[in-house]
Amino acid sequence: MPASGQRGVMNGLLGRIGLWFISLILSVAFFCLLLSLFPSVGLNFLIFRITFIAALPVWCLFLPVVIAIRDAEERRGRFILFSGTFIGPVSVVLWCIILQLRGNDSHTVWYGDPLIGVGGISGGIFALIVGFLTTSFYVIGLKRLQRSSGTPTSK
Repeated sequence: MPASGQRGVMNGLLGRIGLWFISLILSVAFFCLLLSLFPSVGLNFLIFRITFIAALPVWCLFLPVVIAIRDAEERRGRFILFSGTFIGPVSVVLWCIILQLRGNDSHTVWYGDPLIGVGGISGGIFALIVGFLTTSFYVIGLKRLQRSSGTPTSK
């Protein structure tokens, strides 16, 4: 049976991970609303699904930062916002470089298929938007939770 101090740490950790996941869902939903040009529910769901599938692995890459940093006060909040915003575009660029090194056509990798048009450049811009929205929602939620719980933020 865990001690009461360990239980509080575990609840805080699971709370931060849950807040991070809810922030991802909210940002993908908001991105779909911004991106959808047609008021079609089926198209919005397709955009949501594709964006969520693409954003989930990057969400997992940033999870150690969410686990390590317990609050968003002072410089930590800016670090979370900056690193969370740019981890997606960096991942997209690295993936495009790997694809190009494997012998794929550089025009198709970076600019996309002429019929679809989504390539590395537009994917990086989309990842930047979703990453900024996700980390913004997370930092705002983390600050609000800390204020409402009254926990001291200084270490």
